[in-house]
Amino acid sequence: MEISLITELATTIDISTMNDTDERPPPAKYLDELKLANRILISFILVFIMVGMGCVISIKDIKTTCRRPVGVLIGFISQFLVMPLLTFSLAHALQIKAEFAIGMLIVGCSPGGTVSNLFTYWTNGDICLSVVMTTASVIFAFGMMPLNLFIYSRSWTNETSVIPYKDIVITLACIVLPVALGMLIRYKLKRWAPYVEKINSIVALIGIPIVITLNGLINPRMFTSGWKVWFASVTLPFLGFSIGYGMALLLKQSHTKCRAIAFETGCQNVALTLTLILMTFSEHPDFADLMTFPSLFSIFMMVDPLICVAIWRVKHRTNKNPSHDYKECANDMNEKEMETVVPAAAY
Repeated sequence: MEISLITELATTIDISTMNDTDERPPPAKYLDELKLANRILISFILVFIMVGMGCVISIKDIKTTCRRPVGVLIGFISQFLVMPLLTFSLAHALQIKAEFAIGMLIVGCSPGGTVSNLFTYWTNGDICLSVVMTTASVIFAFGMMPLNLFIYSRSWTNETSVIPYKDIVITLACIVLPVALGMLIRYKLKRWAPYVEKINSIVALIGIPIVITLNGLINPRMFTSGWKVWFASVTLPFLGFSIGYGMALLLKQSHTKCRAIAFETGCQNVALTLTLILMTFSEHPDFADLMTFPSLFSIFMMVDPLICVAIWRVKHRTNKNPSHDYKECANDMNEKEMETVVPAAAY
């Protein structure tokens, strides 16, 4: 859902400025085909990711997370209080042009994206917490997105943003339904669950580089933006990861929970950003520039976490006690619960 809209909406920038299809230079003449292929691929990947996440968690895990919602509360604070202020401050510090800054701000005010669940999974983080946080952040977005945009957007525009509530509901359904299917597979076909988990990782590892490449081909305009926009696109996810992890660590959460909160904070739902821009600023003379930052950010929202995953994997392999990340949760779970979590996550 979230990235499939990225290319669909972003391509309106370049297509609207071109002549007839036959006059488009390659690969522009194949934009429609590339866009369709990307939408199908991304939809398949994201749904499969959430099914795989469901195969890792159980109803007992969800109950445990909801009984101790400290992680969700930390995620809410970092996602909807700290990130908008950070994005606002970064845009002013870099003196980014208003049309780019508006798109940047809307990204910072958006809820967490489902890709955060995948990166949490790849670093053996608290997957249940990650899924619950993603679901909760989408629900919180109904009120927090308009509130934050009302507070911060006045530096660059007086227009009232149109919140895409329909797309928020669709996003919520795209999280809950596949996860429920994965949980059902784990409950009814327990032997199949580990295989679904492994296939999930393989599909994502193959699919993400293809998606990044297609996004670059479909919307090349974003690559011509200035260094300030590039710098902000690269650093904003890392800043989100650092803030989420730091806040969780400060409040004495286990490292598995810290990783889940970090990825949830730094990975935004860019599709909602682009939808909001399209609904609010479609007639704006700088519409193309408004779409630039979210489109570029969508690439680094995948690249930056992959770097974090690679670093964690290298560090994890040098750890003499590979089960440490699970045992560190012993203060949050009893022994019986630990026995169910460790095998499920230690793929």
